[in-house]
Amino acid sequence: MASQQIDFLLIGGGLASAQAAQTLRQEGSTGSILILSAESSLPYHRPFLSKAYLIGTADEARILVHPDSFYRDQRIDVALETRAVAVDTAGQWVETSTGSRIHYGKLLVATGTSARRLGVTGASLGGIHTLRTRGDAEAIRQAAASAKRVVIVGGGFLGMEVAVTLRELGLDVAVIETGSRILKHLESPLLSDFVQSRAEQDRAVSIMVNQSVAAFRGRGKVNEVELASGAKIPCDMVVVSIGVEPATQFLEGSGIKLEDGFVAVDERLQASVPNVFAAGDVASFLDPVFSRRRHVEHWDNAIKQGQLAARNMLGRRRRYDTVSYFFCEVGDIGFNVLGDPTGTDESICQGALDGRSFSLIYLSQDIPRAVFTLGRTADEVRAAESLIRYRTNLRKEKHRLKEPAFALNTLPMQNVLILQGGGALGAFECGVVKALEERRIFPDIVAGISIGAFNGAIVASHPDRATEALESFWADLKVASLPGLTEQARRAVTAAQIIGFGVEKFFRPRWIPSFDAAWDPPWNWTGLYDTAPMRRLLEKYVDFPALKHSPVRLLVSAVNVLNAELETFDSYVDDFTPEHILASGSLPPGFSWTYVDGQPYWDGGVVSNSPLDLVIDRCGPDGKRVFMVDLFSNQKELPSNITEVLARRDEVVYAQRVRSDLRIREQADAYRALIANLMQEFEPGQQDKIKRIPLYIQLMGNGVATQVTRFTRRPPPNEPSSRDYDFSDVAIRSNREQGYTLAQAILASCDPAGGEGSS
Repeated sequence: MASQQIDFLLIGGGLASAQAAQTLRQEGSTGSILILSAESSLPYHRPFLSKAYLIGTADEARILVHPDSFYRDQRIDVALETRAVAVDTAGQWVETSTGSRIHYGKLLVATGTSARRLGVTGASLGGIHTLRTRGDAEAIRQAAASAKRVVIVGGGFLGMEVAVTLRELGLDVAVIETGSRILKHLESPLLSDFVQSRAEQDRAVSIMVNQSVAAFRGRGKVNEVELASGAKIPCDMVVVSIGVEPATQFLEGSGIKLEDGFVAVDERLQASVPNVFAAGDVASFLDPVFSRRRHVEHWDNAIKQGQLAARNMLGRRRRYDTVSYFFCEVGDIGFNVLGDPTGTDESICQGALDGRSFSLIYLSQDIPRAVFTLGRTADEVRAAESLIRYRTNLRKEKHRLKEPAFALNTLPMQNVLILQGGGALGAFECGVVKALEERRIFPDIVAGISIGAFNGAIVASHPDRATEALESFWADLKVASLPGLTEQARRAVTAAQIIGFGVEKFFRPRWIPSFDAAWDPPWNWTGLYDTAPMRRLLEKYVDFPALKHSPVRLLVSAVNVLNAELETFDSYVDDFTPEHILASGSLPPGFSWTYVDGQPYWDGGVVSNSPLDLVIDRCGPDGKRVFMVDLFSNQKELPSNITEVLARRDEVVYAQRVRSDLRIREQADAYRALIANLMQEFEPGQQDKIKRIPLYIQLMGNGVATQVTRFTRRPPPNEPSSRDYDFSDVAIRSNREQGYTLAQAILASCDPAGGEGSS
């Protein structure tokens, strides 16, 4: 048996595998990649199969995900007409239908699904088709060329798309649906009735509900469909569209956990055994948006899960928390469905179906769980996605949803608190939080680096009531100042005291022997101070197990010492421990690295002191009210002595910079303008189709504009470089009061629900 070693083995020749392979290369991986595909052609876009490809208006170049040259240039091998027949996860190898054995480093299962067959008499007759692959579409197109009458079994999304497409080819079409209405997954009689009436009146499609197939009749080839009611429908061909089954038979005995045949994965798309991931239609994943397990059979889901699985195969530890998009075209009726309407208790209509500008918002206890849109703008659809993703309660705004002129993208989304690193200056952040809470402004997301991570963890652990805990935390840190000294002398004495003896409850010098730890000789030190007191203090103020369920999402960053990668720890993904926070504050050479999951980390501020980047990366750029604390001023007079030079050096290194974010936004707006101009070259009907594509919505929709309120600390004259380790009672009190007073003034001068404040 031939054998080979592959770093990344991707089983399945569909969109998820193609996207995973592309992402692996984009993320910088140089390892070997092999796609195993049971099909005879390169990965292609399946949505074309029921429409343009079936009609014959989409050629191979249009439906392929990438041309052959892409795989060649990116050094991605593709083995066509090759199935996986067995997987050994202990030995990490896969046996294929060609008799080879492939050893893998990481494995992605993306085999998708196969069409479910109807188990009735005559089901094996010729002329009975299903539609799942390119070969299926070619067989249906060839049969339709000589047929006059077709029966579609199943009135779901795919069945209705095929029905209208075959009607456009001139066939008489009858649709048989066992349920009481078509498109039952829309959970709306209003929508089902609308699509059915348009298909019947505008397209002359015959639709029969509450009917089931008893048998197919014919000699060698189907010529009649017999219903359970006794009715008989003559036909020349049949297309069965009654759902799918996961293509996972080859995983039997592999040890990979399955749920109803689908590969069970966690929120990072990792399977039940090490080094195995799954993506696309075949994956049953833990959906944090809905707090339950789901599997989603659609193009957009395959793209996003393929991308995320690839990143996690590279150790990125991202969770899949994306709102599912679905788009469907039944003739000239094209619509999108976001989220999952199952189990909702209320729905609210906006606009008019006949006017082809309509949305239906599905609510559960006043929280949007799904949205149906027809002819709505990309901005509104993007806003709907955020409403669902972040579980925005619309109780106060619900009455406005029925107003004709009301748009979803006028609703505010989330409050975000951005906390920089800056050592003892973090007391300033404590004062800002107090001012925010007094005005009933509470964060939904808090992102912090270094001391900002400490403050952020306390905020997330005490939602809506963090001030008392923060003030107590900073009281524990303070070092008593000697009385009777000038301010300059006080600073000098305090600096010498802290450098020599540390801060009792925060860090301890390694040169002072400890009674509870063995002495370590200086040549073994990787940091000057021991952070064991920090850990004990964190455990006092942060309930780490509760962070995962806190309404406040916590994001902190640290840099991996081994590979210099800035990594994000996310309370919605990671099981936080004190080490996650300590890692974000392990600033060398004062503090040694901190191990998290076996990896050594330094302070994230070594690479970037901009927690705003974390929020944009993990939570998106739109629909937020950002309250940003700047501990270091961007502008200051030229230093006049070496002390001021040292202080200014740190300010330049750690200053919060949002200009790059603004430039990115400007560039995105320029691209949007370009695409909008190009769209004018298309006919209106073609424009509408393009605007329903999820990628168009996600790229062109601005969503709700983000507003930024900044609280910039104003340093006193001649501030020394010791300011960020001046934990004296005087300095902590001064910084806390300045943060509080400044935030009060700024919040009073601007509307925190809109506009930008600054200092």
